[in-house]
Amino acid sequence: MENRKRLLIIILAWFITFPEILVRLVYSITIVPITDFMHINYFLSSIILASFYIGYAFANLPFGYLVDKFGYRIVAISLLFLSFLMFLFSYSTTFLEALILMLLMGIVSAPTYIGAIKLVSEGNRSFRGTSIGILNTVGPIALLLSNFIVPSFLEKFDWQLVYLISALITIFISIPVFFIQSRFMKNRKGAVNRKSLIASLVRFFGFWGMWGVSSYLFLLVHQHFELNLIEAGIVSGIFSIGAIISIPITGYVSDLIKRRKEITRLFLLFFFLFLIIYPFLPVIYIYFFTFILGFLAFGYRTPLDAYISEITRGKEATSMGLANMISQPSSIIVPIVLGYIITFTGNIAIAFVSLSIGPFIAMFLIQLLD
Repeated sequence: MENRKRLLIIILAWFITFPEILVRLVYSITIVPITDFMHINYFLSSIILASFYIGYAFANLPFGYLVDKFGYRIVAISLLFLSFLMFLFSYSTTFLEALILMLLMGIVSAPTYIGAIKLVSEGNRSFRGTSIGILNTVGPIALLLSNFIVPSFLEKFDWQLVYLISALITIFISIPVFFIQSRFMKNRKGAVNRKSLIASLVRFFGFWGMWGVSSYLFLLVHQHFELNLIEAGIVSGIFSIGAIISIPITGYVSDLIKRRKEITRLFLLFFFLFLIIYPFLPVIYIYFFTFILGFLAFGYRTPLDAYISEITRGKEATSMGLANMISQPSSIIVPIVLGYIITFTGNIAIAFVSLSIGPFIAMFLIQLLD
């Protein structure tokens, strides 16, 4: 019975996180028809995506405090607002409308991941890394589904329908969240301290590479390797499969050997190296090495998130809110940087080198946690 309850907690937490991951990843595919529909370039389209991360990043810390204080109803309400904004986004026709709505979607999405981390941490303290690892598969699974389904969907239907369907999915997910009861644990230790700040900076630079390549791999391989939309979707899907396999494995291993920082450091090193060589690979090898890239890109995240959640017990949402507030601006900067490189230089190799800067710096920062 206890194991079944733990599994249900993980599944519910997984679905809580799904909509906010879906909206940002779906945009990276619908960016092509949206750019054409609104008569803008990829640089402006990238700014629309960046506005999501601006709202998401700066809303995380206050929402983390609210989730710790008032419980999961904050998360449920945010999901309802997110579904409404998805619906409105499907009717946007101008750059300004899309920009404002994406910003608001980022703001109301803030409580979802931090609430999910708190939920699995409360329900699975002995295997925190494994639970967070399963939770973190939501990103690559959403990427896998969106890359396999959305490109073919867009061949037959308009991009607006993608967001209408996403809005309906989000409404259904919000309903059971209203019935989750919180456990309130008193802890006088503040959630903001030296360890949490350094770990959040490591997360910032890790996200620079991880979400950068996740969000733009479809477009990068489409242009650089001259793959059509279906082929680019398959490559991005293979990347997702590598990530899906990596995330729970690294979480489970970090629970067994309790060396979360060392595992994080090792994955960041190999992620950095693969980002450098990836654009120079022959097309014939692209599928295999894309799987390895996905495995490495997400491998560091679970042990790092588990480490952050353990810094201040009872204030997991606030600790993760701080980590998201600091780390998410990398997801604001990267779309702008990549959008600029793609629009004004067209050099995809430079784009991959710019992504490798993140894990390179993160490797050195994590030494400060020793």
